[in-house]
Amino acid sequence: MVAPASAAAGRGAALPLAGRRRSRSVACAEECRERSVSFRLQQGGGAPLFYRPASRIIRDLGVLALAAHGRQHQRAPRVLDAMSGSGVRALRYSHEANASFVHANERMFGEHPLRANLEPLLSAGRARVTADDAVDVYMRSRLDGSLYDLVDADAFGTGQPHAAEAWWACRTGGLVYLCATDSLTTSGSNPHQAAAGYAAVTHKFPGCNEAGLRLLVGTAAREAAARHLTASPVFSFFHRPSSTFRVMMRLDAAKRPPASGFAALSHVARCPSCGEVMGPMWVGPMHDAEFVAGMRGDAAARGWSEPDRLLGSFLEEAEAEAKGALLFYHLGEVQRALAKRGLRQPPLAALLPLLRGAGFGAAQAHSETKSLKTSATLDEVVRVVSEAKHRAGV
Repeated sequence: MVAPASAAAGRGAALPLAGRRRSRSVACAEECRERSVSFRLQQGGGAPLFYRPASRIIRDLGVLALAAHGRQHQRAPRVLDAMSGSGVRALRYSHEANASFVHANERMFGEHPLRANLEPLLSAGRARVTADDAVDVYMRSRLDGSLYDLVDADAFGTGQPHAAEAWWACRTGGLVYLCATDSLTTSGSNPHQAAAGYAAVTHKFPGCNEAGLRLLVGTAAREAAARHLTASPVFSFFHRPSSTFRVMMRLDAAKRPPASGFAALSHVARCPSCGEVMGPMWVGPMHDAEFVAGMRGDAAARGWSEPDRLLGSFLEEAEAEAKGALLFYHLGEVQRALAKRGLRQPPLAALLPLLRGAGFGAAQAHSETKSLKTSATLDEVVRVVSEAKHRAGV
């Protein structure tokens, strides 16, 4: 398990803007369809764009969050899709989240299907297409005052450039959907890149995927605070099939003094006996339970079963974190601790209610199936299991 160490903050070094994914995509000969929208991946003789159907859940969460934001603020939201690709996100935000206007930006070269895919929205004056560097778009939005309710930064590699600059395009109370795909960096395999991209120290350990989310959230919160802004996570998601970190951040009114924006940043001691420390990273809540509950209700109403289940796991994580759970134990660690006392590990479905009944926060982390997120120490887990065995007379 882990424990917060000394609070710390510092600005990460700005890196060159990460490029778009170039890995193998799914090709649709004529048209692709996702949920309620259709789109093309190829225009004329141009190369087909990247499209990963398995990442639909990531786009589902974006739609549900934007729809919840619109209901909360009672207005049709404006969206900046900073790296739009084929335009599937822009189309879905418009059709499924009632976006009043979508700015779709993509560094386009040669023939590109983005404009053709968005033509109905362009004709209706509900969309704009540009072909600029995403950071340039953020700064231009700030200068001309065209702010957005949601900025979707679907980046590749480190998310630091967008965590630093996307705030300028977001209005107060709005959302920024950040992305990182550098799981080797956040897992401790590339410490130099972790220092350059996140101004942080990382190590290999079973909870590295959640640590990656906390690094990205922490970087975003730190960069916002350095600009006298306040940002906090609405939800945090690690998508295992694509090794993608996505965090939805809310931009709130600036706090005074500005240093209060660093309050939820800390180093984390993985092993106090040997002094192995990670961070700085976010050690506060990873999900806004009330907001996520609204998203889940909407998912159920739409009949979207996959996001419904996922959002349910977010709520369980939020409940555990509210009682002090940070990161998690791998079930192998729990099994070894119990075996030393001659105990067998109960199934997770039985262990979670035992710990909750004893007053501890407990959940399965969505980022790792063989995990136990709990506020209990390993010794306390052993005690709870031992007492349950004694009560059962086993």
